[in-house]
Amino acid sequence: IKVCGASGICWADDIAEGIYYAADHGANIISMSLGSDSPDPQIKEAIDYAVNKGVLVIAAAGNDGPEIGSIDYPGAYVEVIAVGAIDSNKNVPDWSSRGTNNGDYIIEEKEVEFGAPGVNVYSTYNDGCYAVMSGTSMATPHVSGLAAKLWQGSASATRDYLHQIAEDIWLVGDDPATGFGLPISP
Repeated sequence: IKVCGASGICWADDIAEGIYYAADHGANIISMSLGSDSPDPQIKEAIDYAVNKGVLVIAAAGNDGPEIGSIDYPGAYVEVIAVGAIDSNKNVPDWSSRGTNNGDYIIEEKEVEFGAPGVNVYSTYNDGCYAVMSGTSMATPHVSGLAAKLWQGSASATRDYLHQIAEDIWLVGDDPATGFGLPISP
């Protein structure tokens, strides 16, 4: 569901409408490679609606790092899985946003949940072309696709399963850049 214009600008009411549409039309997973520094009540209400309908919501952590707490919304909402970026050596680039993770492995507001490939990713681009891009918007679909492949029958069971199969990377423990780590398919 396309919610942003051709220029890449996204409006909160369009994002919210896309979330409602997906939730009402049977989506199990909503993947959002978008974000803002500020929370928005329209988007939050739509996310709550989707989560209450059993949808797993996943969003980019943002590209505002390396400061702690630089995570973007909607990824910063506790109901949403926030994904930070890593490179091919499992290092975190400086620009990947950080959460406020306190190491307790309990997801709270403004925490990054996973790290995934987001540096020099070969991806689709405008007009049927391909391009190499970097950003947490590249990392997010990796987790969304894995969640779809390993769907456990419900959003909460799938989220828990991703936690279980995550490989701890970067800093030891539930860190602010990669949270539980990199989910690896068994």
